[in-house]
Amino acid sequence: MIRRITSYKIPLLLTLSLLVVHFAQKDFSNPYERPIAGDAQAYYAYLPATFIYGDFSYEFIPEINAKYYPESHQKSFLKPVGDGKVNKTFPGVALLYLPFFLIAHALALISGTDADGYSNIYQVCFDLGLWTYLFLGLVFFIKVLRKMAISESMAIWSSTIVLLGTNMVFYSVYDQSVTHVYNFFMINALLYYLIKFKENKQFKPLGIALFLFALIGITRPTNILVVGLIFFFIPDLKFYKSLLTYCLKPKNILRIIPILGGILVIPFILWKVQTGNWVVYSYGDEGFNFSSPHLSEFLFSYLKGWFVYTPLLLFTLPFGLYFLFKSNKKRFTIALFFYAVCIYVFSSWWCWYYGAGMGQRVMIDHYILAGFLLAIILQNIQSSKLKKGLFAGFAFLCIGLNFAQAYQIRHGILTGGSATVDQYWDNFLSFEKKAQVYPHEHWILEESEALTLSPEDPAIIKGQSYLVDAVWTVQVTSYDRYSASLQSNLNNLRKGSKICIEFEARARDVITETRVIVDLDGSRQVFTLSAYLKKDEWVKIEYLIEPQELIINPMMLYFWNGGSDEKVEFKNMQFKHYFSEDYL
Repeated sequence: MIRRITSYKIPLLLTLSLLVVHFAQKDFSNPYERPIAGDAQAYYAYLPATFIYGDFSYEFIPEINAKYYPESHQKSFLKPVGDGKVNKTFPGVALLYLPFFLIAHALALISGTDADGYSNIYQVCFDLGLWTYLFLGLVFFIKVLRKMAISESMAIWSSTIVLLGTNMVFYSVYDQSVTHVYNFFMINALLYYLIKFKENKQFKPLGIALFLFALIGITRPTNILVVGLIFFFIPDLKFYKSLLTYCLKPKNILRIIPILGGILVIPFILWKVQTGNWVVYSYGDEGFNFSSPHLSEFLFSYLKGWFVYTPLLLFTLPFGLYFLFKSNKKRFTIALFFYAVCIYVFSSWWCWYYGAGMGQRVMIDHYILAGFLLAIILQNIQSSKLKKGLFAGFAFLCIGLNFAQAYQIRHGILTGGSATVDQYWDNFLSFEKKAQVYPHEHWILEESEALTLSPEDPAIIKGQSYLVDAVWTVQVTSYDRYSASLQSNLNNLRKGSKICIEFEARARDVITETRVIVDLDGSRQVFTLSAYLKKDEWVKIEYLIEPQELIINPMMLYFWNGGSDEKVEFKNMQFKHYFSEDYL
């Protein structure tokens, strides 16, 4: 087994190298950085519900949330159905989590740590599971390409460039909460075992392929699109006829039914246990709008455009398809049709940008096809040193940009990958976070308010202002640790409002404690200033606040230096009230 693993030294080295980068910036004890987060909380919940709590009403979730997750990181994944609630996600990926969950649970019981499914030992094992499947996904990636008459070296180069040059870096190093690395593994393994069955006609590879096919199907409904990849890599109708004949043999039927049935029945059983119904549409109001796909935004928007955040593929797809057209028009047609269908379907989902993150994560599942096209390009340019040099330079730039953008999104320089054009280019290759708000085009400016901060300004309801360099300011000092309290006259603040708070600040000392505190109907939001302030220099700072309910009382704001001796001056205070019912 060890020899098999080390025979894939390059994917192993790549995986371990990224794992080192991951661990270098990961704090498992930080409630904001837990690997079991976001969507993973929903997929993973099946395991503690089954093996620890025996509770498919998920009554244990509120206690777990209070213990391990801040409010902003508590995933809402239960949908009311009939007299019960259903976990909105499909359970397939939970089976991939299972070995690592069981290891963690055994270690927790042996060590006497909290065996509740969510303590640090579970978080670490869950995290290591993703890296295991990433490595295996790369191994099967190379295996499939070798089966397609791609040389060993070209297959390795292709896997390296696809991993390092795409958003797979972000969804391994920074975000472990989604299913796409797991889908990448399952799809690549499925293709390999189907091709192997085509070669030897033995049941074992077919049985594994059928197991993976069923598992893929109960992970995400849209995974049915994997059929297009199967037809691409095996575009042979005779094979499918022989496959059907083989499967319909009585001996094989008796082996196939338990494999497929044992997996495909799982969601139906879970629906029945949770709601009393055998069939449930667990996504509630979420669905597809096929009459209005976001095609151009899906591909090219600065918000989450696939080619904007993975520009490597803007080159790879057209050139790879060109070489494919010259060598195999059948595969070219299937590939073109496959990408057209995928982009149309994915861009028709109600949340076509698929939440925060980097680029279009849903495309990661099918990177084996992009890798094949990339390998074709590499093979076709081998005879030209100039072409190889140009491509190497291009790939190096794309990999560098990919790591830079992943870092920017992780550290909030580009907010969740949901940038506007202004934010994207204003922060291009910048690694310093700016306190600036970039309004989206669909935000409507309802009202703005500029404060003079003079003693006569009615916005000052407590404290005093100071004239500094002929400009009225409020400030914090060693003897006045709270600034004047300021009251906004913005009206009709409610859910959908986006309140932009703007001001300029100048530090007179090295700042670590000073912060701005905003009060919305007794709910306080605190923003630190230390990352942005510069000594003896005015810095423009903007913050965004989005209320989640109607605000009855006027918004209040003041500055506080944390009881320290820090001195900071503030001027040119403005409030802008934008509104949009749509998040993005």
